[in-house]
Amino acid sequence: MGKEASTSYFAGGNTAQGFISLFRYIPGSETKRLLIIKGGPGTGKSTLLKRLQAKALAAGLKTELFYCSSDPASLDGLSVPALGFAAVDGTAPHTMDPVLPGAYDEIVDFGQCWRKEKLQSKRHVIAELAGRKSLCFSQAYQYLKEGAVVLDKLRWLTARAMDYRAANRMVRRLLGELADALPQKEEEPKERQLFAGAITPKGFLNFYPSIFKGLERFYYLTGEPGTGKSFLLGRIRQTVKDAGYQLYTFRCSFDPQRVDAVVIPAIKTAFVKMTYPHTFSLDPLQLVREQSTIALNRYINTALFKKYTAERTENTERFWYLLGKAVEFLRHAKQAHEKLEEIYREAMDYRCLEKLQGQLSEELLADNHLPGQ
Repeated sequence: MGKEASTSYFAGGNTAQGFISLFRYIPGSETKRLLIIKGGPGTGKSTLLKRLQAKALAAGLKTELFYCSSDPASLDGLSVPALGFAAVDGTAPHTMDPVLPGAYDEIVDFGQCWRKEKLQSKRHVIAELAGRKSLCFSQAYQYLKEGAVVLDKLRWLTARAMDYRAANRMVRRLLGELADALPQKEEEPKERQLFAGAITPKGFLNFYPSIFKGLERFYYLTGEPGTGKSFLLGRIRQTVKDAGYQLYTFRCSFDPQRVDAVVIPAIKTAFVKMTYPHTFSLDPLQLVREQSTIALNRYINTALFKKYTAERTENTERFWYLLGKAVEFLRHAKQAHEKLEEIYREAMDYRCLEKLQGQLSEELLADNHLPGQ
């Protein structure tokens, strides 16, 4: 089975509020066992996750992949729902510890496979690189924080020209139609909150094409900052929860207090922002029954809006400059991290590591545990 059997997400994000972790949502309702992997940079955590995923795919099992927002080539988590297990990187900045040790979750310590004497001999270099990496992240988050202030100014300028009464009438109609499509259920709704995209050292990335596989109806929200896209998505989210249905809520990779998309599996429907950098293309072979655009700019008083053109242009340019600086410092942080990885790799006992990874792979994905075996 190929990559189409995997769904990709981010569970952590570099945001205007600093690093935000949604790692608690990596285990799903099917998860019966959670591995929390501890160890330094370059000690094999991501390699183990990729190894487990490859074996699960070879057995025809669907996997969920959770990528690292600070290094999107690396995995931070894996879930194999059919086998009831998930594994996560439990080191900073997304530190996790067992809640039900041994009964549900447990720590796997890759630190048992490093040669301490080699690390101790490079203690000062490690400290310098760790400090440099931390400083780069701090600077990146300062730029993002400043960008949030500029974005608020753009929202304020838009709000002065918005006809919110007309917009609210549209929202009420839309929510009524959604409620009619979701007959009331008397059960507790299950919600999973994750990031579909992230601000990374490579810029903005998202996994919408992977996440939206199997969906058939799409509502694309467009409009300037301040037209109410996140507000509308928040109302949609609450309507689905009130009706008692499962949903996926995708938080904004820049401002996690806001919502970028809501997916409702029961009706194979997604409501999603479709403004840069949230843009994406679906697989041309995907069955799509309906696509509609909810253009919130239609509720803007165009004549009044044009009065703020110079201010909007100035603030928009400033916002993207700040975002560019943030990405630059994320790259610097990644470079420091890569040097740390080199030091830890040189200190690893690979026989010990291979044995540990092999034992975990056999234990979790042994042939007699796989379907059809």
